Parts: sequence; C-alpha cells; structure tokens
Amino acid sequence: MATAIINGRRVQVPDVATIEDIRKAGGIDKGRSVIRRTREGNFVVRPGEEVTVKDGEVFADAPPRIKG
Repeated sequence: MATAIINGRRVQVPDVATIEDIRKAGGIDKGRSVIRRTREGNFVVRPGEEVTVKDGEVFADAPPRIKG
C-alpha cells in the first residue's frame, strides 16, 4: 500500500489503484472528477484506468467539466 495525499489528507491506497480505489480512500463522490497532480501538470483519472501510486502522490477532486 502507498500513502497518497487526497484533498490534503494522507490515506492508504493500493500501489496500483483504480479511480474507485481513490474515490473510496478519499471520500470523493461519484459525480466529481478525480485529478492527479504532478510536476508536469494536473491530469484527470479516467474510469477503467489503473494508476501506479507512489508515496506522497497528490490527488484532488473537482466538479465535472462540461463543454458548451
């Protein structure tokens, strides 16, 4: 298990996590987007995507983006 920071809280997540694992650990509602923050930028974690999580990795949530 890796220690990630989700919305400012340190939580345990699997080393290879799905969006549902991150949502559950961070208490993020289903209707919100999960954002992975890195030095290269902010990236949306998509449903079905598996993320390799390292200790200290940062995630946040945001309202879904709607175009138009």
